[in-house]
Amino acid sequence: MPRARLTRWLGTPSRIAAVLFLLNVFFVSISLLGAFKSIGSGYGQELMNNLAHNPFIGLLLGIFITSVIQSSSTTTSLVVGLVAGGALGSTPAEAIELAIPIIMGSNIGTSVTNTIVSLTHIGRPAEFKRAFSAAIVHDFFNILAVIIFFPLQYFTNFLGKSAGFLSGLLAGSGGAKFSSPLKALVHPQTTFLKGMMENDFFIRLVIYAAIVYAILHLMNLMIQRARKEAETGALVAAAALLFGALFAAAQVYEDIVFHSSMGTFVLALALLFVSMAFFVRIMRGLVVGSAERLFHHYVFRTPLISMFFGLLVTALVQSSSVTTSIIIPLAGAGIINIRQVFPYTLGANVGTTVTALLAALSSGDVSALTVALAHFLFNVFGITLLYPLRGLPIRLAEWFADLAIRNRAIPIAFILGLYIVVPFLLIVLVR
Repeated sequence: MPRARLTRWLGTPSRIAAVLFLLNVFFVSISLLGAFKSIGSGYGQELMNNLAHNPFIGLLLGIFITSVIQSSSTTTSLVVGLVAGGALGSTPAEAIELAIPIIMGSNIGTSVTNTIVSLTHIGRPAEFKRAFSAAIVHDFFNILAVIIFFPLQYFTNFLGKSAGFLSGLLAGSGGAKFSSPLKALVHPQTTFLKGMMENDFFIRLVIYAAIVYAILHLMNLMIQRARKEAETGALVAAAALLFGALFAAAQVYEDIVFHSSMGTFVLALALLFVSMAFFVRIMRGLVVGSAERLFHHYVFRTPLISMFFGLLVTALVQSSSVTTSIIIPLAGAGIINIRQVFPYTLGANVGTTVTALLAALSSGDVSALTVALAHFLFNVFGITLLYPLRGLPIRLAEWFADLAIRNRAIPIAFILGLYIVVPFLLIVLVR
């Protein structure tokens, strides 16, 4: 047997084992997120309620957080975990209503990655126009869906009611909890980690490790900039100020920072991000290579097949950012066009809801399941309404791509403005 084939044969079982392990870590992190509500005698719950009490702020939070971490799956899983842990809202009904706008915002935020990928073609106008329009058609679909459904949700809570009906059917009794084999699977690990976080040494270890990781990560960024002979003075000053503030806060607010719930919550976030990052990396190696070969021959034959493959690949990789980004070079090269890309991105939108559904199933909480189903229904309703009107987002994307090739600052301003600056400023102003 050739060495390369043997390596692949031995590699695949180990990757599958790693995927199963990472899924277990992911489920454990979801179970631990409920600690957020108990930080500093309820400070965490008060903070979240203050931020998300306004549905519009919740929408902006979803856009901003997802844009920063570039993963709607992580955002929605985090929200599901907070709902399951009782850290969002004072009642299950209120938690669901607060969570749905954040989920809507995450749909817009997740489009940032493939839009950034399209910028790699910016030096070649014709190629950039094709790539950029194929990327932002996803943005315009999500924006239009939010413009249409956000007011309806605000006034009628139609997503909460529809998802509540479905979750009642799936949960059986419709009570506060339902029997979940995933929850039973992660219970021993969750109990062990919660017990460990009762020890002051481990609490401080986790908190300081998180701060030191942030410092090292920023130092690595500065070293990379220095190697490129880029100016790092302002970055060093900002880093010094930021980390000085972190250590000062750790001393001044010691009762909150070194609370067992804070340690548990920080550990949960670390496990969530690490498990998602490695899961996506491994699944990308397992799935995306084969998917790229399929694209040329099968995926874009019909809109229905494109939508199915977008759903399937995203459900396997659990990252719509990955599955939408890998087709941008194909669009830039002229192998596929924007009308072929559009149904594929719609399927990716539905496929990314699998992560939140898994998180909800691991929690065993009906409210969390309702939020996850609301995410699924939001995308399904959006496809049902907007796919027959697909000419609108496609024309908007092509028009904006025409503007972008006339002035290369426009796409950069679009990314920074839509995903970062405007949501952040509006959150501050609306509050």
